[in-house]
Amino acid sequence: MSIFMKTLAGAAALATFAVTAQADELKLAHFASPKYHLHNEMFLPLAEQISAATGGETTIRVYPGGELGAGPVKQYDRAIDGVADIVYALPGYTASQFKQTLMAELPGMVTGFDTPTQAVWENIDMLDKEFRRTKLLGLWNSQEAALLMAEKPVNSLSDLAGLKIRVPSKNTGRVIEAWGATPVSMPITQVYTSMETGVIDGVLVDTSVLHSFKLGEVTKYVTTGMNATNSMFMLVMNRDSWNDLDADTQAKLEGMTGAAMSEGGRVTMDNAATKALAAWKDAGGEVITLSADAAAEFNSASSVLAGEVTAELEADGINAAAWSAALKK
Repeated sequence: MSIFMKTLAGAAALATFAVTAQADELKLAHFASPKYHLHNEMFLPLAEQISAATGGETTIRVYPGGELGAGPVKQYDRAIDGVADIVYALPGYTASQFKQTLMAELPGMVTGFDTPTQAVWENIDMLDKEFRRTKLLGLWNSQEAALLMAEKPVNSLSDLAGLKIRVPSKNTGRVIEAWGATPVSMPITQVYTSMETGVIDGVLVDTSVLHSFKLGEVTKYVTTGMNATNSMFMLVMNRDSWNDLDADTQAKLEGMTGAAMSEGGRVTMDNAATKALAAWKDAGGEVITLSADAAAEFNSASSVLAGEVTAELEADGINAAAWSAALKK
């Protein structure tokens, strides 16, 4: 190779290095559509904020709709494996990794705090072990779940006997079992077809999905009024991707995420659930609010679960008793 060609090659290599050094593009993956409330109210704003704060040296490109891998179940693995730098996922889909975290989903587990999100973040250091494989950016809860039923109204606990109800996590499954129904685990992206075809009779979930996953089209009845579960959601980052950021960028990203962003996510989901239920009802859907006696029957059936789960996890060597105590003010 001539000296001239070597010079050109060297210059090109330096230019490539300079571009790489000047701009880090992080990939944020999620499984919902670009119309999803968190896509527009959390993920895109976070991308705008980090770009502005770093003068464009660090950017986030959001990949919606499973573009980096279909379905919500494997989202956490995509963060671990580096397929994406940041992922939106549910701890419940990889419940074995987050047994302590998911205790916050159970009815009666969180008391004295305004929300499970607040309770979790006031004690977030206790979850360091479960999130050690990733950098935790956000962790928040949905609105309390309701029963969305395809064909069969639920006015009392006995109405659930023998029915198949989709659940997002093991703990929610235990609640459904306590209520006398059969839990069926599946990702939210499969629920529409499963309700439409009768594979399941309903789902225990927050009502935002009436709109965001179009479940309002296959739901005839929504039952509320009992103490139900909530679902936990997380935004986590690949450890190597986090470590590759310089200290200043890490500090800026931490300032945009954490407890404050998580509370924003909770509010966004809460608003989406309230709005979706109201719109569905206005379109002719029937909301069943349990009587006090019927609600008490539900609540009594599931009241022992918080203590049972705590004892089981403690026996497995998980610091469940201390975590349970921390979730009660």
